[in-house]
Amino acid sequence: MSNIETLRHSAAHLMAAAIQSIYPNAKFGVGPTIEEGFYYDIELDEQLSPEDLKKIEKEMIALQKQNLEFVKKQMDIDDAIKLFKDAKQDYKVELLEDIKKHGTTSASEIYGDEDKSSKFKVQSSKITIYKTGTFIDLCRGPHVKATKDIKTFKLLKLAGAYWRGDEKNPMLTRIYGTAFEDKKSLADYLHMLEEAEKRDHKKLGPQLDLFIFSDMVGSGMPLWTPRGTIIREVLDDFIWELRKAKGYEKVEIPHLAKKDLYEASGHWDKFKDELFHITTREGHHFVIKPMNCPHHTQIYARKPHSYKELPQRYANTTMVYRDEQSGELAGLSRVRCITQDDSHVFCRKSQVKDEMFAIWDIVDAFYGAFGF
Repeated sequence: MSNIETLRHSAAHLMAAAIQSIYPNAKFGVGPTIEEGFYYDIELDEQLSPEDLKKIEKEMIALQKQNLEFVKKQMDIDDAIKLFKDAKQDYKVELLEDIKKHGTTSASEIYGDEDKSSKFKVQSSKITIYKTGTFIDLCRGPHVKATKDIKTFKLLKLAGAYWRGDEKNPMLTRIYGTAFEDKKSLADYLHMLEEAEKRDHKKLGPQLDLFIFSDMVGSGMPLWTPRGTIIREVLDDFIWELRKAKGYEKVEIPHLAKKDLYEASGHWDKFKDELFHITTREGHHFVIKPMNCPHHTQIYARKPHSYKELPQRYANTTMVYRDEQSGELAGLSRVRCITQDDSHVFCRKSQVKDEMFAIWDIVDAFYGAFGF
């Protein structure tokens, strides 16, 4: 862990300690560092507002001034389970019991579709906790020595997050924050966020009359205005000319498919819970397509192909659909219907290298036109 990650990890604990001081009944999930800061997932008896972040920050400053040490302690896992049970920290107990049983807290590994039990033969008997004032957390560390080493920090925003990313679990309050080694770095970062907010595509889209979202249509499904559609068509024409020059041919496919197609492709077992399902009046099971690959394979499989006919290159600009959770949606960055300029190449092994370079040429020319 880098110095800045250690600092931010410690700031997450400082924030949790402040929250525990203000909200004694708070139950804590996890509080990792992320690319530009940290967050902590917490169960609270009340809903927080942005004003509450100021109150938490004030308590963080008070604890920081006390110069509380980050005290590391190793203990038996059963003792740790008892410690957190007594503290009514149910989420920590769940994590510890997973460590005891599986040797990991990774929900995807423990509860994934594949049987991964063979990977969890080693049982952990010792774990580490960190104590900051009265706040105790299950944590591997590392941390700064004391709270005064966390020079400058800022709480940024609130969000909701399902415990362990599973919509069947409770929705927790996620508090985002960041920390830096000096005030100037923090000020520069906050200024960058302000400038980014001014250029937020979720604001610019409606302001420039390019696209909108409608509650009547549904979240995560953008509607493109005449002006926005012109831009889409210009971009699609541009990418098509680049593909055409490399020998691609246009194809069209339906937006539905029987589940049999995705069972054959292998997508069904991995993604069936993330698809939109349709049952016909006759009882046939269809899904709205989440990708185009299986459809394109069926076009290729329509007849035998001589090696002289390869490569076969198919191109298709079309929508795909994913049943994203509401809390994951974000403007055009995370949606339920995605427009893809998709293509697939069927070729001989000896042709793979040339085809890969041709694809790279298309990508480079397209993004290069926009300065990337």
